[in-house]
Amino acid sequence: MTPETCSEDAKFVLVKDILGFIQKLYTEALVVPQGLLETEITMPQLQVLLLLRQHGPLSMGIISKKLCVGLATLTGIVDRLVRQGFVERETPPDNRRVVICHLTPKGNDHYQSLWQFTTDKVAELLDGVDNEGLSIIRNGFCQLEKSIANKLTAAESTDRI
Repeated sequence: MTPETCSEDAKFVLVKDILGFIQKLYTEALVVPQGLLETEITMPQLQVLLLLRQHGPLSMGIISKKLCVGLATLTGIVDRLVRQGFVERETPPDNRRVVICHLTPKGNDHYQSLWQFTTDKVAELLDGVDNEGLSIIRNGFCQLEKSIANKLTAAESTDRI
């Protein structure tokens, strides 16, 4: 066995362990509070809310591409979000073929409630970790953030070609 093979095997085991820990974290931290379940929001609707929260107003076409769903399917999802008061649609006067979606204050509040619940739950889980452990976890997330930034930069340069 070569040193490279040993290194790759060790990396595989480490990644597998990390993914197991992430799964446990999701299981513990991402329990949806009852109040949010009562809105009868579906996972595709939640994905639209998250996209709009992260990127701001987006056209139906862009949302469709980002979620890998057809425009007809997306129209049904957005119709329900509009009826629930979470999203509004607008048509720019200069291009009536484009439909822009954005969060309403109620949609933003709904997102904030979910995010607050999740962060409170993660903070509760981290409360049992000492300062040294918290520093190690933070440093690990900093490494992950660098990896994400590198992948995004690489993807952007590929997209330009």
